[in-house]
Amino acid sequence: MTTAKSSALRKRDPQPLSVEQVCERIRSAILRGDLRPGAKLTEQDLAAEFEVSRTPIREAIRQLETERLVTRTPFVGVTVRQLTPEDVLELLDIREVLEGLVARQATRHMDAAHLQKLKKLLQQLTACAKKEDVAGYLDHALAFRRVLVECCRSDTLAEYVLAIENQLRLMGNRTAVLPGRMEAAIEEHEKLLDAISRGDGAAAEQLNRERIQHIRDAVAKTITFSIF
Repeated sequence: MTTAKSSALRKRDPQPLSVEQVCERIRSAILRGDLRPGAKLTEQDLAAEFEVSRTPIREAIRQLETERLVTRTPFVGVTVRQLTPEDVLELLDIREVLEGLVARQATRHMDAAHLQKLKKLLQQLTACAKKEDVAGYLDHALAFRRVLVECCRSDTLAEYVLAIENQLRLMGNRTAVLPGRMEAAIEEHEKLLDAISRGDGAAAEQLNRERIQHIRDAVAKTITFSIF
């Protein structure tokens, strides 16, 4: 493992790390982009890095395989998953359905406190878009979705949404930097929030599905094998 990868993963602990801790640290490094798609992960290097035996490493890698964040290839080994254009479009199709359901369920269970959080996050999203602050925009967009998911009161739905979201994060920030995407997204979020405020779950579901459709359409027009 290279020095860059090691520094991304290194965090010494007085007690040996559990399988869950090892898994979380590798997952976080992948989602942050410290471990890039195609990066090779070996049990030997990871065991040395975390100062644990290969057993928890092996179990953590199995979990990450289940989450489809890493892949195992004969004669190559375990690598961080590289999404193909077809993978991205398929994941967006699934995300469209899930986020539509999230919007409908969130509207059903919305309360004043969560609605106020959404309004504040929308203001922050708008400010970031005006400044072309992609990183800030993505952070607030993620927080906006987290509030909606929290309002669904469904651990199962939250689990599915997170799984798809994490896989899509393997492609980085490409959708946010598409020309005009942030500005269009602000208008979409405004309409969504209006529907939620009115308690119109059907409209909220349709609007959130259309939002993902627009992302998919934009990606489909610009996607090439070379960018992955």
